[in-house]
Amino acid sequence: MKDKKDSFGTYLGEPSAEQLNQFFYLHEKDLEIISTMRLSSTKLGFSLQLSSLRFLGTFCTDINTIPENAIIYVAAQLKINPKEIHNYKRRQTKDDHVKLIKNIYGYKEFSHLKKYLSNWLLNRAIYTTESTNMLFDMLLKKCLDEKIILPGFTTFSRFIASIVEKAEEQLYKQLALIPTNKEKKQLLNLLELVGTPVYGATIKMDILRTPLTDYSLKEISRGFERLKQFQTFSTENWQIKLIPEGKIKILANYAFKAKAQLIQRMSEQKKIALLVAFIYIYKRKAMDEQILALVNFFETIFRRAKNKEANERLRTIKDLDRAASTLSDIVEFVMTESSNNSDSSIRSQILKKYSEESIYSAVTQVRKLVKNEQEPIAIVELLTTYRKFKKFIPDILITLNFDSNNYGNNCKELWSFINNRFPNPITYKMFQTIEHTLPKKWVYYIQENPNQTNKCVLIAAIECLIQSFKRHDIYISQSNLYNNPMDCLLDKQTWLQQKGIVLEQLGLPSSGEEVSLWLKKDLDLSYKEALRRWPTSNMARIENNNQLIVSRLKKVYENKEEKAFKLRIQQLLPKIDLTDLLLEVNQQLNLTQLFNHLNDKDTKMKDLDISLLAVLLSEACNIGFSPVSKNSIDSLKYDRLIYVNHHYIRVDTLSAANQKIIHAHRKLAITKLWGDGYMASADGIRYITPQRSLYSKSNPKYFGRGRGITFYNFISDQYIGFHGMVVSGTLRDSLYLLEGFLNQPSELTPNQIMTDTAGYSDMIFGLFALLGFQFSPRIANDKGTKLWRIDSDADYHELNTLSQNKINLTLIQTYWEEILRVAGSLKSGKVNATELTKALQRNGQPTELGKAITEYGKVYKTKHQLRYISDEIYARQILEQLNKGESRHALCRNIFYGRKGKLYQTYYDGMEEQLNALGLVTNAIIYWNSLYLEKVFEQMKKEGYDCSEEMLRKQSPLISDHINFVGKYTFKYEQELSDGKLRPLNLEKF
Repeated sequence: MKDKKDSFGTYLGEPSAEQLNQFFYLHEKDLEIISTMRLSSTKLGFSLQLSSLRFLGTFCTDINTIPENAIIYVAAQLKINPKEIHNYKRRQTKDDHVKLIKNIYGYKEFSHLKKYLSNWLLNRAIYTTESTNMLFDMLLKKCLDEKIILPGFTTFSRFIASIVEKAEEQLYKQLALIPTNKEKKQLLNLLELVGTPVYGATIKMDILRTPLTDYSLKEISRGFERLKQFQTFSTENWQIKLIPEGKIKILANYAFKAKAQLIQRMSEQKKIALLVAFIYIYKRKAMDEQILALVNFFETIFRRAKNKEANERLRTIKDLDRAASTLSDIVEFVMTESSNNSDSSIRSQILKKYSEESIYSAVTQVRKLVKNEQEPIAIVELLTTYRKFKKFIPDILITLNFDSNNYGNNCKELWSFINNRFPNPITYKMFQTIEHTLPKKWVYYIQENPNQTNKCVLIAAIECLIQSFKRHDIYISQSNLYNNPMDCLLDKQTWLQQKGIVLEQLGLPSSGEEVSLWLKKDLDLSYKEALRRWPTSNMARIENNNQLIVSRLKKVYENKEEKAFKLRIQQLLPKIDLTDLLLEVNQQLNLTQLFNHLNDKDTKMKDLDISLLAVLLSEACNIGFSPVSKNSIDSLKYDRLIYVNHHYIRVDTLSAANQKIIHAHRKLAITKLWGDGYMASADGIRYITPQRSLYSKSNPKYFGRGRGITFYNFISDQYIGFHGMVVSGTLRDSLYLLEGFLNQPSELTPNQIMTDTAGYSDMIFGLFALLGFQFSPRIANDKGTKLWRIDSDADYHELNTLSQNKINLTLIQTYWEEILRVAGSLKSGKVNATELTKALQRNGQPTELGKAITEYGKVYKTKHQLRYISDEIYARQILEQLNKGESRHALCRNIFYGRKGKLYQTYYDGMEEQLNALGLVTNAIIYWNSLYLEKVFEQMKKEGYDCSEEMLRKQSPLISDHINFVGKYTFKYEQELSDGKLRPLNLEKF
């Protein structure tokens, strides 16, 4: 609040040209009133009082504090000497002007509207997740917009504090009334001390607060016990829907992070409220973690069994070759013998060449080694691990109360049968009643091996359960990631009310017939445009076998002038340590004021900004707190850095600081040369995680023998990163693309997104098109690219043979109303885009609705491909944007140099916070570089360099040779850089 106090109702430096035009420009009405005044000093004084009120929200008590450029700007409009302001001294005249402005312009006193403002602010405090700082800004804006004169800072801030306190009390009261008396006792019991510490827990609540670290047997067992404790609370019966979920999440996160002693000291009402929020939110998270652990655990068993069988087959391949060779020789001999030979004569001749023992041995060997196509993969290996499957079945039956859609009915029926029978074994006779619920391969094996019925049914049941969870055929309502996304769509009644607005926003046809005509015409135009450009395009060729082969773009090399230009940039940029860069950016933008405490209260800590910057640097550089801590400096003491990291570094605070950098970066003139902010790219940067984690997965291509995660981030065409999300292992990028794009919190509004080849699917094309976005992945295909058509009779000349694939318009028409409801639900944020995509795709076996959206996507995929193969400028634009992402990743790796660039976080929240801190520091460097590049270009223009827009557009703010990331870390502001001043350039002769 200190920064707000310093700037509240007072001038901080000179207003910008934009601010002068907005607040200090005198309109006709103003000039009419001013013209009635006699003295020049009175005219100028009145005008500045009025302008100050519009700009500051209050009258200026001391005329001497008004910046000179504001006085000159107003005086010029009045054609008065600016020095006349010194004659504006008489107190009575000033008071008269204040009254006159209030009467004529309708300004009202803050004290007269307290009830109105109180109700307005209370509603925001109750129903939004805005912090106290944000409420301060919102109330300030409201006062400025509605001509309410601001009171003193103390009155204003105390007014807000009282409203926030009132909203908190109301929220605590609402939450505390939700549980039954029995549940209240259970909740308070969570704050009791643990008899014997378990996993470092001191109170019972700590057992629930400790997430799963990995998917080992020990952790999964602990997870089930944790889940059982959560399930003693019937949250599904709690009347909590009237309370905004965002507010509940804030309280739950506070309860999750706060020290046990702090919660124990609270009033009973506040204790219960925090615990209710915690249980409600973290019960679902515990379920998500448990299912994820089970899926990872059993998938690992299936994968290892499959790999072991594959290795065994490789080991016995020579035996199979010998046996098969013997039998093939015999068969060949039989087939070439004369048909006149009797069976007995053929047999005798075979036995002369091969012994009877060798023949039977070969037959036995082949039968042993050759797998029947109906046999489940690695069935024998899976049966050897049966105990691991059986171990968790009782807990699955107790804790996972799942439901199913039509695709999952067999799985649900199978588990219902097991629930009624377990722990008694399932016999072969019983198997016949559930045979239809099992995959055919398992049925075949059980029929061949009836004595293995019980083991096979239980293993098959777990395999079906895992696959069904991944496809969302089986779902759990008390889960975030494994619920039924289709239940989260706008209900039919709400959809009918909102349909007209959504169609208008997205520009979509309302009926299936209309969309058919629209798509047919749109795709036909794309073909015609591609054919028009085809003769002069070198982007693709058609080979003899009627395959469309996409060419690779030729690399554009720098010429001597461009190399010299870049070298001079490096010479001119000031050499700087990363610590000094962060301090300077903070002086420019006040980033650290956006980091509020976990409980959203003001802190009395001195030099908190220094502590925050030290924590951000240590997290971004992956070096821990020891290299930046100094026991001789209070703000850099090791324990204080740990405290600040725990209570201030969160995704929401990091995001707020990041948005401020993005906003400032957009205002720089140079960014307009790089792009307009309407294009973006998405790509993942991989991190090895040496410590075992529930969220890391193996991928030899990226992680070698280890495991890792992907940080999937979004970069605008102006180089700035505007969103990032942690993804387990290297899962298919396209699954997370739409979610990240829709949930990005920045002010940027890109409408075109580029990805690499692996980042797309037909369905993603469809979903992006429905939401009004252009999806433009790079096409790297030297094996043939498919094109689709709607009109069977259309003549597309050279492309006729390549466009034989027909889009199913009938399917799109049939499901168009549901497709629109999906689009409306995604647009409104009602449904998680990633989980919805998984549910529609069903792991390669899409639903009918999923197939319809896929057909819709084929239209836009073909439109994109047609443009890509005929327009090199478009293709190169995509490549350039992807290169920006790759270059940004390289900068991230330079920053994240500690511990060999490996990520040692084990929990998802820790990974998300550290990588978002890295993203923030990366953006701070990009902003600093962009700021100084403007100054460098001015200097180079004076030196006679070619500073044309084309040359400047080729320069990147992702350079880092002038930045020192390692060494001693000193945090001390340079006073000469205050008020937006910049460092001098290196003007030495090279």
